[in-house]
Amino acid sequence: MITIMAAPRGRQQRGRSTEFPSDKAIRAGLLLHPGEPVRKAYEDLVTETGISGAEVIRQALMEMHQRHRQARSRSKLKEAG
Repeated sequence: MITIMAAPRGRQQRGRSTEFPSDKAIRAGLLLHPGEPVRKAYEDLVTETGISGAEVIRQALMEMHQRHRQARSRSKLKEAG
């Protein structure tokens, strides 16, 4: 019997998560299961803001990216200083 174990949530899959062809669209699969806090947050944002679920995810990605870049630039300043 072969048992396939799933990777822990949030971890990149080796060799698959770091290569993005610049000429092809990316499909980001996301399952939000009942009872997950993130599902409730997603439902609230879609309902209360009146924007699509895809747009909620796009905006969340851009906000996370901005925070990441700011944190990265702060750490570079600390290393230089």
